[in-house]
Amino acid sequence: MRRIENELAAAGARLVFVGTGTPAMAADFARQNAGPHPVLSDPERRSFAAAGLRRSWFGLLHWRLLRNGLRALRAGFRQGRVMGDPWQLGGVAVFGADGRVRHAEADRAAGDPLDLARVLAAVRGD
Repeated sequence: MRRIENELAAAGARLVFVGTGTPAMAADFARQNAGPHPVLSDPERRSFAAAGLRRSWFGLLHWRLLRNGLRALRAGFRQGRVMGDPWQLGGVAVFGADGRVRHAEADRAAGDPLDLARVLAAVRGD
């Protein structure tokens, strides 16, 4: 998401990260990864459940994790210590000004890539 942060800002969107760790873990993530964007802590995973994001050991141990991990390594990402719920899969949700969901994606395996073009299209209202 950080790759498209300028386009998101130009379209009037705000980027917010939500993690399953403690507030201290969220602060650590914010310092290392989030730039100027807010990082929220949801250790009870209520927002994840509301968004329909899966919590699955199979998603973490899925064969695509190897492919996703290699892609991330090539892009320069290095996995640090796992913080929060290691079984919680991620995703993205784009909300309009009216509070309605314009676009949502849910990982089926850890590290699944987001369709950034679709995220931007949803933000722009395309």
